[in-house]
Amino acid sequence: MKKTTLKDIAQEAGVSVGAVSLILNNRPCRISEENKQKVREIAARRNYVANQVARALVTQRSHTLGLILPDIGDHFFSALAQRLEKKCRELGYYLMFANSDDCLDTELQLISSFGARGVDGLFVIQSNQSYAHPHTFQQALSQLSVPYIMVDRSLDHPPCDVVRYDNILGGQLATQHLLQAGHRDIACIYMDDGLGNGAHRLQGFRSAMEQAGLTVPPDRMIPGNNRPDSGERAAYAILDSRATAVFVCNGMMALGLLRALHQLGVCVPEDLSVVSYDNVLQEYLMDVQLTTVVQDLDAMAQQAATLMARRIDGELEDYVQLSLSPTLQCRDSVRPPL
Repeated sequence: MKKTTLKDIAQEAGVSVGAVSLILNNRPCRISEENKQKVREIAARRNYVANQVARALVTQRSHTLGLILPDIGDHFFSALAQRLEKKCRELGYYLMFANSDDCLDTELQLISSFGARGVDGLFVIQSNQSYAHPHTFQQALSQLSVPYIMVDRSLDHPPCDVVRYDNILGGQLATQHLLQAGHRDIACIYMDDGLGNGAHRLQGFRSAMEQAGLTVPPDRMIPGNNRPDSGERAAYAILDSRATAVFVCNGMMALGLLRALHQLGVCVPEDLSVVSYDNVLQEYLMDVQLTTVVQDLDAMAQQAATLMARRIDGELEDYVQLSLSPTLQCRDSVRPPL
């Protein structure tokens, strides 16, 4: 079936091709309302689809954005990507995803690739590996000719737009809740990511413990890798340490911990109180109503998408660095120690 063109619509409507283009793009033109309606009806009946490539050449806008994710298999990142795609679509932008597999080399290739494919802007959730090579990562970003926004994670970059949550505050909220429940022997399963969100959540944990006049023995500081397997392994270390409560700095690790505790016959919260981070896994937890530090993904996506649109439209001069405040969702996984 032949594709309908502007010329086809113009011939049937009895107006010029230029007039059809102005009408379908909702631009001002000296055409009667009757003819405007006629053009729109013809376009709808003939299933006219605009040539976005040609339009981009004229407007210098592709209305396409890119998003680099570190791990699409992580429920937090996939949930964030879903919400960001929706917010971008509402603003008239198509969002393309790419997964770096938490690998710096792949991430650098994706940054270059998106820059060459004519996106209007790029959202970047950086890999854990990039924290160990900040100059290489920053150099790749500096080569972009389009705006970029760091989402959720960010180094101490040269000035750029950032939308993230206050992870130090989140770590404090989780730990203070356990302290208020009467716990003093508290373990922490933290994300061993150097300078990333895990380090900030760990900083918040340490800060709350110090303010309570408590020190944390080394055997209660348990590193993880952001994935369920490290949570499973940590269960044994926590039980050996005789902790009465644990703060888990990542939802995927909390899932692994709960799985292992169930297999070991350890009940939450009767035997061990647990506070986790992120709220995206609650629907998968049938037996445990997990107390969790919540990051509102809709709010993060809305802020990031709106900031990108304003940056592309030239409305902003100074860079914007937004630090959103997490909240604590109290459920049934914490009780006073025996």
